[in-house]
Amino acid sequence: MDESLAKELFQKYKDGTLTEQEMALLESWYTAHGKSSTVTITTNEIEKHLDQVWESLPIHKNETASYSSRVKPLRKWLAVAASIAIVATIGVNVFIKQKNAPKIKTVAMAQDAAPGDNRAKLTLSNGHSIMLHEAGNGKLAQQGQTAVIKTKQGEIVYEFDMQEADGGAWKLTYNTISTPKAGQYQVKLPDGTRVWLNAASSIHFPTVFPTTERVVEITGEAYFEVAKVTRNLKRVPFKVKAGEQVVKVLGTRFNVNSYADEAIIQTTLVEGSIKLELTGKGNQGVLLRPGEQALLARDLRKTTDVAAGSFKVKQVDTQSVIAWKEGYFRFNNVGLPELMRQLSRWYDMEVVYEGPIKEYEFVGQIERNTNLSKVLQILELGDVHFRIENKKIVVTN
Repeated sequence: MDESLAKELFQKYKDGTLTEQEMALLESWYTAHGKSSTVTITTNEIEKHLDQVWESLPIHKNETASYSSRVKPLRKWLAVAASIAIVATIGVNVFIKQKNAPKIKTVAMAQDAAPGDNRAKLTLSNGHSIMLHEAGNGKLAQQGQTAVIKTKQGEIVYEFDMQEADGGAWKLTYNTISTPKAGQYQVKLPDGTRVWLNAASSIHFPTVFPTTERVVEITGEAYFEVAKVTRNLKRVPFKVKAGEQVVKVLGTRFNVNSYADEAIIQTTLVEGSIKLELTGKGNQGVLLRPGEQALLARDLRKTTDVAAGSFKVKQVDTQSVIAWKEGYFRFNNVGLPELMRQLSRWYDMEVVYEGPIKEYEFVGQIERNTNLSKVLQILELGDVHFRIENKKIVVTN
């Protein structure tokens, strides 16, 4: 949207003449501004307009009924004007949508926690463990025909070594790579498939894939770029097991979020095509197209959005889903509990709530290399408050 039009809509909102269509356009501009580096409107102008919108909200005015009937609140959006100064240094722009928002008050954090980094544990088929972030570059282990190598970029690569082959005979053995809380890692599987593991996640896979199919098992969250492999002119299928679901793919890019503390398993297709099935129920699967996300209920006590034993498919912004891989938290109408679970995993912190959980929805983006205190200070601009106690984030009222 043109900047002059944005200013005009701000003024119309203040005057109480904004239509519903213009209101939707203005909200869209708010969100787009957080993702754009080409907007030249000055900080002072932004703060001025945001202050005008904030002061115009009915909760700050005791206006007459005629004013209330003319002005609809901007869907209770609170644009975080005070975070503008932080944006330049840590790349942050967050919007918080909440009900009956009081005025903003920020609180300094007495304690802090550093963000996560690249760290993981490799468990070999013989049970031996290697802390990958502590290991030097080069060859880490030899398992039959397969060498485990750590590159200069810190990625783990599995390379098939013909010199180690024993007359073509080999035994199917498995490795596991797992990340702790506050950790992430990249691995190149024996078939060339690349996998990014988010915090508190794992992947279990064979050191050499059979010729008929390639099967791996994950917990937590992982992003896949699957290599295309053929045998006798036929593509060898690739399967990912996550909880009760199986993802079948030939060659594609997709993300699976299957954390045990989330009520729903989310599988998002970025490129190509995949089929999702329930374990043992191949006739109840769904096909996904790029931009679609399949939801499967893991815990029906925590969700009413997805029916038991079936997939729900919806369109999503795939870039928001895989933002973690690119080094960002990106929130798109994310509720406070879900947001706090993300922070808990990335900063290795326990989350405790004092009192009832308020209704908040967050929209925006924060770099994952930001210290916890900065993240919480930004979120506090929406009147949700925190304190850090050793390894706990306490959410207060």
